[in-house]
Amino acid sequence: MDKNNDNNWICLECGTKINPEDNFCPMCGHWTAKGYTFLQDETNVNEIIKGKAYKQEKNFNTFKILLGVLVIFFLVFTFIRGKDMFKPYAYLKKQFNSLIYGYNSSILKTNNIYNHKIVNDKEIAKKIIINDFNSQSWMCSTNLEIKEIELQLEKDYDILSVNFCDMSLENVEKIKKVIDKIYELFPNIKGNLTNITITNAVNKEEYIAYFQPMYQFVNVNMDINEYNKVNKTQILLNSYYFLNDNILKNSISTILKKNQYVKDATWESTIAHELGHYISFSALLKTKGIEDILLVTKNNSQEIEQAIEEFDSGSFSKSIIIEALKNYNEKYKENITVEGFVKKISDYAGVKNADGEFIYDEAIAEAIHDYYLHEEKSSLSSKEIINVIKTIL
Repeated sequence: MDKNNDNNWICLECGTKINPEDNFCPMCGHWTAKGYTFLQDETNVNEIIKGKAYKQEKNFNTFKILLGVLVIFFLVFTFIRGKDMFKPYAYLKKQFNSLIYGYNSSILKTNNIYNHKIVNDKEIAKKIIINDFNSQSWMCSTNLEIKEIELQLEKDYDILSVNFCDMSLENVEKIKKVIDKIYELFPNIKGNLTNITITNAVNKEEYIAYFQPMYQFVNVNMDINEYNKVNKTQILLNSYYFLNDNILKNSISTILKKNQYVKDATWESTIAHELGHYISFSALLKTKGIEDILLVTKNNSQEIEQAIEEFDSGSFSKSIIIEALKNYNEKYKENITVEGFVKKISDYAGVKNADGEFIYDEAIAEAIHDYYLHEEKSSLSSKEIINVIKTIL
């Protein structure tokens, strides 16, 4: 810094006019004579460093306080809204799946398995089943009318968990009518069914609805001497049909062969068919003196296993059909065969397995399907089967 002839101070480095009190040139940043003198004093240097450090510390403390406020706000918001705040994620996932598959599918997982669970009584077993879907319910669209129907069905018929999730209210109301009427016709079947839920079939058109007598749910393949097991008994509704109104708007006859199901069958009435399987299963448990198969322990594991084997083999269902056929022939003075008897109900009632044997439980389910739709106007074969079932129940 130097003084020129006009009594102005200039920077020796760049020649810019400066104020005599400046410590640094405002243009190039070079220190002035005054600045040099100022910085030679260690006291001044320490004050500058201390001031900058204090400012940085103050800024950091402000940042920590702001971060803490944001965390508290997030926790409070999560507590108030719960998992609802993540609904946009679920919505986007559903839309993505719809684009990938070409149709609406369910976001619920119905094949969860839990191992190494200590289950000492049925109440614990029930809670595990209920919580399995409660923990997923936030992903479903919020419709209070549908939720009310789910809760009503659970309460009225002792079903642990009913989950229609993203189904339309119209379809839910149709299904409710089917369930209500079946339980009205067969009031003694309460308590064995644990779940009714929407699901994704492995093959999208594999079934419309499906009865699963036993789904091993808790402690699968665990040692029965160490762990009690928990089973579900459930009706599964295929999302390919029940979440896609563009499919349901067409008559069910578009996918069925002529006379395949009983006359007047509809999409929702097929659930009566599946509940028919549940009814025959309940009848089997009744004859065995088994209250339910929910909790499997060392004491009841063998009898439950035998009951499932008997149901799967068809021997119990066969005994019902044979008895109903005998009653029919005696009442109407005829001598028709099993095939002639079941084909009076529908073609599907006479379906056979790969070995050429009748699948007798399909005849029972179709008889109940017929009875649901037509009651006293059901086929004579259906009526005889229903009489045998009701006698057992």
